[in-house]
Amino acid sequence: MEWLRKTVAVGQRAPFPETMGPSEQNANESLFNILLAHFDLHQAQGHRSCAREVLELAERLAGDHVDLHYKWLRKWAKWLESVGRRGEAIDLLQSHLRRLRGKLFNPNRNAEIRMELGIMLDRDGQKPEALKFFKDAAARYRKLSHTYNLVAALFNSASVLHDLKHYAEALKVCRKAIAEGSTGYKDLSSHIALQMANSLEAQKQTLSACNFYRQAEDFYGQNGNRRQQSDILYRLGWLAVREKRYSEGARFLRTALELKRENDYATGLAWYHWSRAEAYRAGGTLKKAVSHYRSALNLALNASLDVVAARCRVALYQLCAKPDQPLTAFSKYGDAKAADSIVKQGRSGLYLDHGCDGYNLSVFHEPGDTPRATLDRRVLSRLVQDLEKVTRASGSMPGPSLEKQRIALTRWIERQIKDPGP
Repeated sequence: MEWLRKTVAVGQRAPFPETMGPSEQNANESLFNILLAHFDLHQAQGHRSCAREVLELAERLAGDHVDLHYKWLRKWAKWLESVGRRGEAIDLLQSHLRRLRGKLFNPNRNAEIRMELGIMLDRDGQKPEALKFFKDAAARYRKLSHTYNLVAALFNSASVLHDLKHYAEALKVCRKAIAEGSTGYKDLSSHIALQMANSLEAQKQTLSACNFYRQAEDFYGQNGNRRQQSDILYRLGWLAVREKRYSEGARFLRTALELKRENDYATGLAWYHWSRAEAYRAGGTLKKAVSHYRSALNLALNASLDVVAARCRVALYQLCAKPDQPLTAFSKYGDAKAADSIVKQGRSGLYLDHGCDGYNLSVFHEPGDTPRATLDRRVLSRLVQDLEKVTRASGSMPGPSLEKQRIALTRWIERQIKDPGP
């Protein structure tokens, strides 16, 4: 598929090949899955036109093959939602579900469609309708003995119940998820613990809520999710402050700040290596480009930067793939943990100018022209100011490092307001 190799990363619409070879005329699953891998990477990069091109070709390959057409339909629904046509995506899935009713040959598909409809309806604000689909999906997954999906459906149900302010029922469903075996899955365990904490806090059961917040923070830490871990510690800090436990609150906020700075560092360094890789590639120094792409990929995975990770995988596919090697070989490439030791250096400084400060650990200054992670920077600024206040309330002085960070972040945000960039 030379057409795919040439167009996978350009982000522009490209013409279909005028002819397809014999192997491409057969809608074989291997080739179809390669196309879907290209679609996923285009979507991650925001290349909606290219993603649609790939899906249109995939539809031609699927033909009348029932299983391939079902895979295509789910991707098409996701594409519709990504371009603001969620209503059409919901109608498409509901239409397919109606065709499945009364048919017992594929119970997995019945459950999957209900789960996806619940997720889309939830995002669309149709909470009661979403809850019905989640409950139905959970019942079907239980019959199928699919523990992970059953627990996920129960968690989704609890989340919607919480949004509907049915806190006691949300807690009941969370406990049911735990009984069904959520502890065997770290990602679901962290989500459920956090959901229980939120619902308990909403019921003003602060002590119990704090216990589950600590559980969730520990689980997210084990999963390497610094952003969520930091947010939970921030909340624990303020709950302690509300009870006038200022020293404890300051400890929580200080740890939250350290994690935020690590995530900020990983974000900046990922973009930095990406820019270096692009420069080396443009200059023809491909060996160095590959090295920087790999560093950028690991850092992006560490900081949950899906767009950067997708771009790096595409670039590495183009530069490193053997002639007969498909993109699917690169779709899971990279190791977030490989960047852990580097990212921890972020606790030693604050990296306001991602592209230009060279990542000197003692640099605190105004930003340059790289408008990265604006929302996280505002959270950082608020966290620094809160930590200063709580530290003073505990009877200690904040120290010069916090003051430097506060001033630098304030200037950075002021500049962003004046010149938000493209």
